Amino acid sequence: MFCVFGAKGEALDALTILMKLPISAEMTEDLPFVRPARGWYKQHQWVTAHFGADDDVLAEMDTLRGWLKQSYVAVAPKTLGKKLA
Repeated sequence: MFCVFGAKGEALDALTILMKLPISAEMTEDLPFVRPARGWYKQHQWVTAHFGADDDVLAEMDTLRGWLKQSYVAVAPKTLGKKLA
């Protein structure tokens, strides 16, 4: 698992994405759409991006694509990760 979409009890018009970011987890903490990680997730460099109904997800699409790629490479078997990196 390299990405989780949605969160328990989340509003139907919201989007939450949870990804493992071993390279850029610390850099994401100041972004307005990133929620602080806690416990196991913070310890293992997982980041939660949350977008409400009024947020512009499309404006962050390039960032999210890069994060999804980084998350996949982090958890995929090395041979598959090298094909993307």
